[in-house]
Amino acid sequence: MISRLSIFVVALALVTPACFAQQQTRPQPSLSAVQRQQQQNRQVADYAKTSQLGNEQALRNGMTNQTKLRDKLAEAWRGMGLSPQAAKTVADAYDADLASQMHHTSIRGRSDQEVAAMLQSALAAKHYLVADQLLIDYQRAKLNLAEMGKSDAATH
Repeated sequence: MISRLSIFVVALALVTPACFAQQQTRPQPSLSAVQRQQQQNRQVADYAKTSQLGNEQALRNGMTNQTKLRDKLAEAWRGMGLSPQAAKTVADAYDADLASQMHHTSIRGRSDQEVAAMLQSALAAKHYLVADQLLIDYQRAKLNLAEMGKSDAATH
């Protein structure tokens, strides 16, 4: 008779290759799959580099534009009677990002005297960002009225 040990050894010999076959790592990807993955990795890297360069350029442009805007604000404040140093101090407080997030007091329907009082109040309280934004909003409103006047004159 065949001993139990012999049966076990034969069974083990038959089962072992199947076990090893299941434990093998997944099949190696084809060359085209590897090439596609490498291409995708290059595209992601290129996009990241392009985005970084674009962000850096936007930051440089933004800083240049903010400097120009502050210079124009200082000029406008000097035109409204502030000393050159005071005009620069008030204009330098302007931050476009903060201004876009803050509450804008509406100047719609207000007279020039009311807007001037609002500007004086903001300056007296040293709320320079608010004063700058009020001045910008006031100048925009004036430009919009001038544009509307031109278009009305052209249609009549």
